[in-house]
Amino acid sequence: MKIVVLGNGAWGSSLFSVITEKNKDISYWDEKNKIKEADVYIICLPVQVMRSAIKRAKFSKDKKYLIVNCSKGIEKKTNKLPNEIIKEVVLGDFDYYTLIGPSFATEVKAKKPTIVNVGYAGNCNRKLLKELFVNEYFRIKITKGVRELELSSALKNVYAIACGICDGLGYECNTRALIISTAIAEMYKIINLKKTGIIGTIGDLILTCSSNESRNFRFGQLIAKYKIKDALIKVGATVEGLGTVESIKKFNKPLLNFVYSIVKSNDPKKVKGHFDEFLSKL
Repeated sequence: MKIVVLGNGAWGSSLFSVITEKNKDISYWDEKNKIKEADVYIICLPVQVMRSAIKRAKFSKDKKYLIVNCSKGIEKKTNKLPNEIIKEVVLGDFDYYTLIGPSFATEVKAKKPTIVNVGYAGNCNRKLLKELFVNEYFRIKITKGVRELELSSALKNVYAIACGICDGLGYECNTRALIISTAIAEMYKIINLKKTGIIGTIGDLILTCSSNESRNFRFGQLIAKYKIKDALIKVGATVEGLGTVESIKKFNKPLLNFVYSIVKSNDPKKVKGHFDEFLSKL
């Protein structure tokens, strides 16, 4: 199999190291060049650039591909999830999977034990998925529910921003637990979590909401004190949750609305007031 990893950031490079444990015919996509022809495409791109990047690939209608999405977010303007973007852009025949779960790139690269979900909607080649991803430190649990996994992974980034704001305001573990519990309750109302694994939904949420390793969490800490532009400079990397904020208003849930109001106001002086108003309504 020829394998191409699209995206050589922290997550892309970590999964590259996982896949090379068993597979040697693998390469990165270089932004300066066209995407190489392959049998398997592992997508680790920011969702907001996914559509334009994948359009550069030459997919043949006479060949079947395997596509594994590892990106988390919702496309601005269209409100599309990764699987919906791929269906619109890729003209050839393909089996589609989405890899979602609690996994910091640095720990995967350091070969720390990690388990994630791989969701599928149509055919499922379990043997091939295990050949790609399973080794002594990285494991997968295969489940149905592509849309549910992708939506939960997008929302958890927004909830991580909320937890970061909480931390940035000086609140501690009790208040963060309140935020995470509220996030779980909202997710159950938005998504049918029976179709997904707990690892790829609740596990992913808890990890992202609980560590400075999370860019979304750090971003939340920073916007409690700085304007968005300055916060992004300090994070120094893509904050997927920020892009997703544009698409969450339609869910009309208190915690999501709170983050939306903070981002839209872009005024650190108003953050404490927004937070107190949110708490008063619980």
